Amino acid sequence: MKVLINILLGLSVVAIIAAVIFFFTTRSAEKEQEATPPKVEKVVLMSTSGIVANIDRRLEAQAGFPLKARCPKKVDEAIGTTFRCSVRRESDGQRIAVASVKIVGAGGQFKWTSKPVARPTPTPTVASVS
Repeated sequence: MKVLINILLGLSVVAIIAAVIFFFTTRSAEKEQEATPPKVEKVVLMSTSGIVANIDRRLEAQAGFPLKARCPKKVDEAIGTTFRCSVRRESDGQRIAVASVKIVGAGGQFKWTSKPVARPTPTPTVASVS
């Protein structure tokens, strides 16, 4: 009986030591993870001059008069980046459309759509007769 108690006590001591070692090793791994800064992906900017030229060319062909698209000079090249461009008449600078652009592929491949800008309708003046 005494031998059995000694064996159980020995196993208990070994289990306690193993638990303490396990606790400290997992705790140090957590500290290492906390100390490691998260990886931030590098932002790669691309020029929008090719996009502007594409919008100008395609919308001028539809409109029949010279246009000028105004987009941000540089945008993030990452897939999923979106931005807008203002499309104006070249002659008087009147805004006639908004182009929405989305980067869809590696190297800055893009797709865009445009919507005309609604012109405000003049409110009729009512003449009062006295």
